[in-house]
Amino acid sequence: MSLSRRKLLGASLALPFLAACGNDAAASASGRKKVRLTYGAISVPKSRGVFEKTLNDQGIDVEWVGPFPNHAPTLQAVATNTADFSFGGSSTPADQALLSGNKLVYVAWASSKPRTSSIIVRPESGINSVKDLAGKNVAVNKAGLGEFLLVAALEKYGVPRDSVTFTYLNPPDAAPAFGSGKVDAWSIWSGPLELAEVQYNAKRIFTDGEELDKQIDFSSYLVREDYAKKEADTIRKVIAAYKAEQDWANANPADAQKIGNAVSKYPQAVVDKLVKQNVQVTWSLINDEGIAQLQAGADWLTDHKVLSGKINIADHAVKL
Repeated sequence: MSLSRRKLLGASLALPFLAACGNDAAASASGRKKVRLTYGAISVPKSRGVFEKTLNDQGIDVEWVGPFPNHAPTLQAVATNTADFSFGGSSTPADQALLSGNKLVYVAWASSKPRTSSIIVRPESGINSVKDLAGKNVAVNKAGLGEFLLVAALEKYGVPRDSVTFTYLNPPDAAPAFGSGKVDAWSIWSGPLELAEVQYNAKRIFTDGEELDKQIDFSSYLVREDYAKKEADTIRKVIAAYKAEQDWANANPADAQKIGNAVSKYPQAVVDKLVKQNVQVTWSLINDEGIAQLQAGADWLTDHKVLSGKINIADHAVKL
């Protein structure tokens, strides 16, 4: 899988112009297919080279589309047919994209251990706990993992949501806002999280896996409904290749971080933190367990008004 969602750069990213081209997955005259895959600032599958060779050997040519700063814009790229797969990111914006009418379906999902996404503050902020966030402003990505985590933290510690200002920023803009003190706290995932710890001596006041008893937000891949109907075999092969990459990264965290760091150029102290955490990610094609887990997470997000409405995941998932 692409590690992009958890290992994004904290710097600004320029998105390339994406031409609205047609779907190239259909067989060419030579019998080969092409698949358009989104990627983030850091993508071990894209950088390592094994993933692309694996698919090439199966008659599938890969076109990389990106980079993207987080999952939401990749979903839009897929919905508008400028890409075929979203990039293995948060299920929260995926659910919102579906609620907004995008004709997408889940085809794969993953769970992670440990869950390291956290709310962080600078040491000079005077904030020592979630309760201290009352009257403060916190950077989150809208209808995404950051917003979900902040809502969960405020609920757990009895802090009224309307006492906290939700400042909606994607990571490239949130990082400098946090560093300069324009926001008091930041709800963020691994990668930018560890970079902020090293750069700004940030401290964690709430961490998903330590504070919440179940996973609510999951990594996920989505494709268009029409693509899923026509390209089941291609989807299976692509997800199998992503899973093989993730299995390799799980077994070789230091090597995976070294490859990712060729792009991110994090200080060695950040790389060391990422390796030490040794996050293990388990991917699967959508199955009954995945639908149940995604539904439970979506129900929580709906009940807590992170999502704009209720969604039935089974109506937007394809078992291949």
